[in-house]
Amino acid sequence: MAKVRLPGFMREHAALGGLGVGDVEMPRLKLLQASSPELTEFNNAKQGEFWHSLIDERIGSTVRICPIYINWRFILWRPREAGGGILARADDGKHWTPADSEFTVKLKGGHEVKWRTARTVAASGLNKRGSYNPSDPNSPPAATRMYSIVCSFPDRQNLPPAVVILQRTAAKVAAKLIGQLKVLRAPSFGAILEMASLKDKSPSGEFYNYAFEIVGPVEDKAFYEENFAQYRFFIEHGLKVKDLEGAQED
Repeated sequence: MAKVRLPGFMREHAALGGLGVGDVEMPRLKLLQASSPELTEFNNAKQGEFWHSLIDERIGSTVRICPIYINWRFILWRPREAGGGILARADDGKHWTPADSEFTVKLKGGHEVKWRTARTVAASGLNKRGSYNPSDPNSPPAATRMYSIVCSFPDRQNLPPAVVILQRTAAKVAAKLIGQLKVLRAPSFGAILEMASLKDKSPSGEFYNYAFEIVGPVEDKAFYEENFAQYRFFIEHGLKVKDLEGAQED
């Protein structure tokens, strides 16, 4: 796409659409896994397909999107086996809320550890390998880096925008995608991507992961301007994801 001739209306916004942080509530576009509650709640929900949480509609295993706005944060999740839920969060990617707090956490197998947030993520060290279980230097970070991508839908422009959340094994996919978007001459909200689900494996078993491919630039000026307007809105007001606690199962 970097070599594609961009529409004139897009050139003045080159390199926009990058990372930001903030506070506006948005529904989610979920990639359904074996544990997703939608599989039991809805007859038309299928594992390995995308699900729009606002309209409770199946979107399919492949969908074209425009990444209007992207941000990332850290979440300190209570382990699922200990009840789950958010203990602390750093929505700006730097500062914990609550800060300087200590949590006693029971890990799988009954081992108890203490996690301390400090004022910043860096000072707490919870984003470093070995922090999940301080007695095991090979354990993963206690804090999870979470990427949120607000998407619009070029082929179904009547669908409300929704947020795709990428974390844990999907965080590498997100980082690669952001790197690809950064080299484009187009703003991210002017790029059309194909997002697909694919089977992947982890020590816990098989699951569905994300795959992205850049298709080309947005050619529809009205749709592009709507994307730009929404991008400006998120830059000004920030992003808050609806039902963020439910994302622990993603």
